Amino acid sequence: MIRTSIAGLVLLPALVSAAGNAAASTYLNQSNITVTVGAGTSPGSFNNTFSGGSTIAKVIDAPSAIAEEFHNQTTHIWYTADDDGGGLELLFDFGIEYDLSVLHFWNYTSETYDVDNVAFTFFNGNNVQNGMLSVTPELGSSPGIRAQDIALAAPLNVRYVTAFLTGSNRQVDFQNIGFTANVSAPVPEPATYAMLGLGSLLVLAAWRRKRWPDPGQPAVASA
Repeated sequence: MIRTSIAGLVLLPALVSAAGNAAASTYLNQSNITVTVGAGTSPGSFNNTFSGGSTIAKVIDAPSAIAEEFHNQTTHIWYTADDDGGGLELLFDFGIEYDLSVLHFWNYTSETYDVDNVAFTFFNGNNVQNGMLSVTPELGSSPGIRAQDIALAAPLNVRYVTAFLTGSNRQVDFQNIGFTANVSAPVPEPATYAMLGLGSLLVLAAWRRKRWPDPGQPAVASA
């Protein structure tokens, strides 16, 4: 792209640079996002999920997308709904907007307790809903549980995610959730678009004057 000093167009390289910086993928876990239990969680019991001072943050404590988890009574998240159809609601805050590409899900290994469905609702940085998606995870591997990598057809510019997890027999048992994403490219403000438009008009006007000089001005003879 040609850089020009005409007002407005000098912003174009900056915008392209920002988009280029967004190309590097990031693994999202407890080092850069947070998670809480949502008020939409159905009546039920968390069994031994919080035993020994554990917190819900262990939902996102896998150090990488290829980490191997081992199920025990302190590492897993186990919720039992009081009624059929009940589930666990988790609220994720990414801190900034991301374009999500992959869900990494460490499910339990038994059909009796595993997560059968995760219903996602996505929100942008202004907390405006911009998409919904439902995924059906497979059973976890055994003995070491590795993540199932599920491609997400998620919207762009996501900061907040609500996940509602349900399972057969009213059970929701799993190890971890992680995401792979790219930092969203910044959306130009309306004033930026106006400056770009003005710059384009100035360049066009200069080009037209050079191509078609004012007939009222004398021609300049070549040396």
